[in-house]
Amino acid sequence: MKERERALQLYRRIERESLFASLVLIGEPAVVRTIVLGILRWRSRLDFAIDFYAKSKIEPEIRDVLRVGAYQLMFMDVAKYAAVAETVSLAPKRARGFANAILRRISEKSPEPNDLATRTAHPQWLIDRWTRNYGVEKAEAIANANQQLSYPDVLSLTGEAPPDSEPSTLVDGIYKLRGSTADLDRAKFWPMDEGSAAVAALAAKQGNDIIDLAAAPGGKTLLMKTRGANVVSNDVSLTRLLTLKHTKRVISDARRAAFRRRFEVVLLDAPCSATGTIRKNPEIKWRLRESDLASFANLQRELLASALELASETVVYSTCSLEPEENDEVVASSGAKIIGDPLRLTPDGGTDGFTAFVLRR
Repeated sequence: MKERERALQLYRRIERESLFASLVLIGEPAVVRTIVLGILRWRSRLDFAIDFYAKSKIEPEIRDVLRVGAYQLMFMDVAKYAAVAETVSLAPKRARGFANAILRRISEKSPEPNDLATRTAHPQWLIDRWTRNYGVEKAEAIANANQQLSYPDVLSLTGEAPPDSEPSTLVDGIYKLRGSTADLDRAKFWPMDEGSAAVAALAAKQGNDIIDLAAAPGGKTLLMKTRGANVVSNDVSLTRLLTLKHTKRVISDARRAAFRRRFEVVLLDAPCSATGTIRKNPEIKWRLRESDLASFANLQRELLASALELASETVVYSTCSLEPEENDEVVASSGAKIIGDPLRLTPDGGTDGFTAFVLRR
C-alpha cells in the first residue's frame, strides 16, 4: 500500500473510531505520520482552502481525499505534480476530475484566511474562550504553539542522557528530544512531557509517602520514585497500570478509593478536557465541545473531595486543561487551602499546558 493511501486509511480510522492518533500511528513510516497528524492539526485551514475553490457541497469521502492532498501542497516540501496525481488516484473515479481541479488550484495559490481561528486551525469557541481568559496576544500565542511540530520529552530512569537531546531547564532528569522515541530503550527512558514532569516533581517535594490517585500511564509515578518517594499507583483501569511493573498498584475508582490509611501526599492529576495537550494530540480540538467542560468539572470535584479525605498533609491537584472551570473553580469549590502559588504552564512556553495547586484541608 502506498504511503498516501495508508495515511488516508489511518486518518479515516482515527476519526471514525475516535482514537488517539499517537497510538494508531505507532510504527508507521514518517511520511504517513506526518500526513495524518498534519491533517488533524490543520483540518479547518485545509477545509477553508478546499471550499474556497470548490464553492459547492463536498461528500465526506471526497473531502478526506482532498485533505490528504491539500496538506501536502500547503505544508510539505513535496513535488506538487506527484502530490496532486497520487492523491487524485485515491478518489473514486467519478470524482477524480473534480479532485484534480481543486488540488491544482491549491497548488497554484493557497488562500489566506483573515480570522485567527481558521488561520491557526482551531474551533472558534476555543479561540473565543482563550481570548476571554488570557487576552488576545496570549490566545494567539497558545494557538500558534499548538500548530508547531512537537517532539516528545523523556524521563531518564538511569540518569543518562538519551542521544540527540538536551536537558530540560524546568525539571531535572527530563530530556527534550530532537527526534522520535521509536528507537529508545523503554527500560531507560520513559516518554513524558516536561509539563507533566513538573507536576510530579512538585508532588515529590511535598513528602515521601505518596499515592498517585489517577496514575496511568505512569510517568508521574516513575518520576516520583526517581526522587526517592514511596509511591502507590492507583487507577480505575488495570490495563493502563500494567506497564508499572515495579511499583505498588491498586485498582479502584478514585472517587470512592477504599484505603485503610491516609497518605502524606495525594497526587491527583485529574481526567480533564486536555486542552493543554493539543500540540501533541491535535484530534482533541475537533472532538471536544464547550459543553463538555461542565461534565469534566463535576468529575474533578468528586475526585478532589476523595483526595482530600485520603491526605494526612497535602494534596497536589492538577490537570492538563487550560480552562478555569477545571482548575481554579474546582479548587475554590473544595474549600481547601491553597499553599503557595499555583503552577501554570501553557503551550507557548514549550510544554504541554498544566495547572497544579498544592492544597491542604
